[in-house]
Amino acid sequence: MFKTTEIWPVLTAIVFILSASYTVPAQSSLFSVPTSDVVGKNQIYLEADFDAHLTGLRKGGWQSYGLFGVYGISRKAEVGLNGYFARTSSGVEPLELQPNFKLQVYNSESKGIAVATGAVAYIPLTKRFVRDGVVSVYAVASKKFKGPWTPRVTGGTYQLISTKSGLGSKRGFLAGLEQPIHRRLTFVADWNTGKNRFGYAAAGFGLVLTKRSSLWTAYYFGNEGRANNSLGIYYGYNF
Repeated sequence: MFKTTEIWPVLTAIVFILSASYTVPAQSSLFSVPTSDVVGKNQIYLEADFDAHLTGLRKGGWQSYGLFGVYGISRKAEVGLNGYFARTSSGVEPLELQPNFKLQVYNSESKGIAVATGAVAYIPLTKRFVRDGVVSVYAVASKKFKGPWTPRVTGGTYQLISTKSGLGSKRGFLAGLEQPIHRRLTFVADWNTGKNRFGYAAAGFGLVLTKRSSLWTAYYFGNEGRANNSLGIYYGYNF
């Protein structure tokens, strides 16, 4: 079984990596689905990520660690750079960098509608024979219904671009829901369709800790079966 003693050092590291100081600035993504938001101009969002398939490594479990960073280059555009690696029964998996870009092409606060498009490159830096590089290009639109406790829904599509085969589904749909429960607590769910490494449905909560920091947790349901299910915990800080 997965040992809880393996989780607590990670949680402690997440808290102290970006030690925190009621509304948090715009999110760049839900869990695995991009939002139509962009980070404000000259603002920085950093996040420490931990994901795990909750079983022993020898029984197919895994743990993923990462840092997620986004910088607002204008009122309508952001750039980011993420880095991730995972532990499995085979040892440390490829270290992967994920440069990304997002452009908000439309935003009407009076209508509650926003549209954005962007791209994320997934570039393995080590063990490149294990994992191929791929680029995901996407477009999303969101609708925020009027009222203080009303939801925002997001929908869109994505296309994977790669020179190699074996990725699984190369295109699919994106869907998301954000439902405020309290001024500090929001229920979040999203779904990335397709049978590929990105194919998950997720549900969880976002908790605003301070004006600048937040904590997110989600459970992921793999589109290809329970062997891909996982728990995610994320701590974010806005500068």
